[in-house]
Amino acid sequence: MTRQEFLDQVLSPLGRLTAQERENVRRELEEHVEDRMEALLEMGWDAELAEERCLEAMGDPAEIGREMARQYRGRGWLWIGRAAVALTVVMCIQALLGFGMLSNVWSSLEARICPSTAISIGGLKDVEAEEALDIRAEVGNDILRIYQVYVGEKDGQRAAMVLACMYDRLPFGIAADGLASRSELWNERGGTGTSAGGSGNYRAEYAVRWTPVEPGDTHVVWEYRAIGETVRLEIPLPGGEETV
Repeated sequence: MTRQEFLDQVLSPLGRLTAQERENVRRELEEHVEDRMEALLEMGWDAELAEERCLEAMGDPAEIGREMARQYRGRGWLWIGRAAVALTVVMCIQALLGFGMLSNVWSSLEARICPSTAISIGGLKDVEAEEALDIRAEVGNDILRIYQVYVGEKDGQRAAMVLACMYDRLPFGIAADGLASRSELWNERGGTGTSAGGSGNYRAEYAVRWTPVEPGDTHVVWEYRAIGETVRLEIPLPGGEETV
């Protein structure tokens, strides 16, 4: 599937958007693809193969389009914007439908549908295996999602690196901050590494953590502690015993 075909399928369910709104969504998607490709190109991937891999990782374009259409319908932005006649109301609607707000909303949708893999994996070298995951848990009003695991070399030892994100259960809600500082990644012997970084905004938080692993290890455990609650998620390592 080409990039154009992918974008067309995403936009197909968004029939109620204006031409400008569709262009804004298309621009956001284009930038997201470019961000994903950049990390692969830096690793020496061919541009065509990198684009193909990025589109596959983003998921089903029809489902992405349906999810975005549900969010627009749920908030009633389009109906309100077209029905408002008072000048003050029009100005507010224009602000809400501006590119900046759409960008913030996209951060929340991105974490739900296709989290970014452009976040730094903290100096992990000689990556020998990786796997996309979809492990989610509720934490208060938020959702903690584990979405990628790598196995490679970190600081001279074999290590597992895990990528996670957190977002509010409501697409327009504010996510809790401090995901990286409140998380630990444990191996099967109870050992842990350190944080490899974090990023995000008030719509979605991202974090990367690593821990040493040994041959024969089959899983690691992500532990998140906040608001008096501890969540532990078991994460399978790619390839099991044959890989690690």
